[in-house]
Amino acid sequence: MIHLATIGSGSIVDLFLDAVEKTEGICCTTVYSRTEERAEEFAEKHGAVSWYSDLDAMLNDKTIDFIYVASPNSLHYSYVKQALEAGKHVICEKPFVGSFKEAKELVRLAGERGLYLFEAITILHMPNYKVIREWLGEIGPVRLVHYNYSQYSSRYDSYLSGKVTNVFDPVYAGGALMDINVYNLHVIADLFGVPETASYFANRGFNGIDCSGTAVLQYGGFICTCMGAKDCDGENTGLIEGEKGYILVKEAGNLCGNVKLCLRNGETKNIGYDGSVNRMTYEVEDFVRAYESGDWEVCGRWQEESLNVMRILDMLRH
Repeated sequence: MIHLATIGSGSIVDLFLDAVEKTEGICCTTVYSRTEERAEEFAEKHGAVSWYSDLDAMLNDKTIDFIYVASPNSLHYSYVKQALEAGKHVICEKPFVGSFKEAKELVRLAGERGLYLFEAITILHMPNYKVIREWLGEIGPVRLVHYNYSQYSSRYDSYLSGKVTNVFDPVYAGGALMDINVYNLHVIADLFGVPETASYFANRGFNGIDCSGTAVLQYGGFICTCMGAKDCDGENTGLIEGEKGYILVKEAGNLCGNVKLCLRNGETKNIGYDGSVNRMTYEVEDFVRAYESGDWEVCGRWQEESLNVMRILDMLRH
């Protein structure tokens, strides 16, 4: 049984712990928050047997196997590094860290210490995503790719009034690219690797943060656009177009919904999506399976994909 501790107490942690509760072989036993009141409240909410407001004390708790890091983006690197140095396996929310250099250091540190280090990216572990990989060979040479994830932020109205929260603060590595568009980039990096060139065109807010934007990635033979927004809503879809047909993904973004294959010869295929399942369940199940089976190979593949995303983010932010 994996004994898990959490760093962070936002809504994403609630969703992740709901998935943990639905998965065999893992349970949340400990939570950490910067204030005693919040830590105790969150522990009671999720049935954790202990809580901490002292990070060092939690990291020295010998009963903990894994740390789930879901702090503000800019704090991921320091928290993950401290957890690894304390001998804990780590699951880190997206975006992994702030740069390729930081990501490479953490992957190296985890490897040297024989520790698992996973980035929590829901899409790559969903059943329908595996279908996309299978269908790629049927649409012929890829010519155009487009992914859009636009979600009007619950904090955008406050931002417009002049109140800057973490997700709209450059100091905390906020913004549409790091918080929203990063999901699109994970799909593209996993399917196609690192592009030859990458540029980012952003709509900037009053403090310089990118409230929405489009990444243009140039690959050998095709162009990819990734749109992400926190200041408007849109129809979140993915479209991969090839010479023999196309793949259309509905409900794209932080999940992989209905998927349709349309070939020029008239053949079509459809795969539905069960929206009642917590989208994080699939990644938690994969993490537990990898750990229990000692599958370092799949861990290495996931880490390489995360490193490729950080390479692309570095290109775009530059």
